[in-house]
Amino acid sequence: MDKSQRIIKQASILALAGIIVRIIGVLYRSPLTAMIGDKGNGYYSTAYNIYSMILLISSYSIPTAISKLISEKLVLKQYNNAQKIFKCALIYVAVIGGVAALLAFILAPYLVIDGSVFALRILCPTIFLSGLVGVLRGYFQAHSTTFYTSVSQILEQIFNAVISIMAAYMFIAPYLGEGADLNMKASQGAGGSAMGTGAGVLIALVFLVFSYYHSGRMMDDRTDEDPRVDSGVTILKSILNIVTPIIFSTCVYNLVTVIDMSIFYGLMGMRGVSQDELATLYGVYSGKYVVLMNVPVALASAMSAASVPEISGAHAMHDHKALNTAIEDTIAVTMMVLIPSAVGLAVLSYPIMGLLFPQKETIMLASTTLRIGACATVFYGLSTISNGILQAIGHAELPLRNAVLALIVHVVLMALMLVALPIKYLDLSLYLLAIGTSVYALQMCITNQTALRKIIKYKYKLGRIFLIPLMAAAVMGVVVFGAYELLFGLTRRVFIPLMASVAIGVIVYFALIIFFYKGNEKKLLGIPGMTRILSALHRI
Repeated sequence: MDKSQRIIKQASILALAGIIVRIIGVLYRSPLTAMIGDKGNGYYSTAYNIYSMILLISSYSIPTAISKLISEKLVLKQYNNAQKIFKCALIYVAVIGGVAALLAFILAPYLVIDGSVFALRILCPTIFLSGLVGVLRGYFQAHSTTFYTSVSQILEQIFNAVISIMAAYMFIAPYLGEGADLNMKASQGAGGSAMGTGAGVLIALVFLVFSYYHSGRMMDDRTDEDPRVDSGVTILKSILNIVTPIIFSTCVYNLVTVIDMSIFYGLMGMRGVSQDELATLYGVYSGKYVVLMNVPVALASAMSAASVPEISGAHAMHDHKALNTAIEDTIAVTMMVLIPSAVGLAVLSYPIMGLLFPQKETIMLASTTLRIGACATVFYGLSTISNGILQAIGHAELPLRNAVLALIVHVVLMALMLVALPIKYLDLSLYLLAIGTSVYALQMCITNQTALRKIIKYKYKLGRIFLIPLMAAAVMGVVVFGAYELLFGLTRRVFIPLMASVAIGVIVYFALIIFFYKGNEKKLLGIPGMTRILSALHRI
């Protein structure tokens, strides 16, 4: 198996775990939403957005940075330096994460609306734990194994789902009677959901620590070919030099969520809309549309994380052919999944929402938002991949610059659209949020590609990366829509027609992909299970 296939295989393992995690997330959000309501979702999402921003600043970029630094040392066979980087990174995140968690707890009433304070404070210890988890995941990814990261993510989400539902029920139990305070019910339910997030991160940390002492330490039981060992100060400076621009670029890139939330609450509140109504609407957007949109985007995050060691190593060795091949294969496989996912979400938005989030008063609003914003999955996926590539080749400042420019345009666009929206059409504000998100991610795709073309002369192969998946997805979309309508008309049920139409869509799509790749099937071999599929087709 060559390097590019190894990247795809490792990324596919991580992507599969990421998609499983997102599916679990979607499934448990359904009963949780039924329990705490759209308002509780809104309170939780508001707290979670602030928590995410603090996490971005304190430790979110640690896996990428540690993976890059350690993989570069491993290529140079400086194993002692690689291990020292790992230990220094643990000290770094313990200090930074601890301070960030303490400040977030103290400042919670000033960072979020009243109903979200309880949830944010419960999330604070998770900020500290997440940094340690990030270092361990970065360590394993640098050694070109995504198995431990994948398993930890699945365990994290399983515990998150179970504890979230249990804790939410316990917290809202006193407010289930007649005449109970619904605001307190929503706030307490959001706190229970936040407790699940923390429990998930804790179990992931326990698993990764056990894995490190059981298997991980043997990875560095090798003899250095380069006897030089950097000082702790030198390593800390290296970490800061890598982490700081990645923190800023990642922070600004993801700042759009918090800014959208602030603009939405601020401008609509100034126009006389109550905080409770805004929390309910934002709960539909963030707790339904964003949750579903992020399911396929998990692949892009996985591909980005898994490709960092190979891309960083090729760049460090000045192997331009290997570098370009790794980039092309990473992007091509990502688009091969994200494009049909976007089409599927758009075509089946109503039955998907009806099955997972059957709240009658908001189902049409949620499904239309998903249909309008489904394309954001493609744009966010591609921009996430290109961000990771630029960071891996030592140009983390470029995603930062591109994100700042895109954010400025986005803020102006969102403010103008929300101000111009008549209050009687308040529900349309969610469509505007989805459109604004898509435009923001599209800007990042364009500017990042421009940067890659200038730095390493890389150009997208439009046919392989975009046109083939788009043609196959278009045919798939027509078939899926027709199959669902036919089966629903016959059964008047949602679940069986939805599952059957999705299965038909997968078969049609990959049959077309294999047809288009005829003669170049080796480009598909890194995808798990594809070898058996191709072998069966050849026998037929």
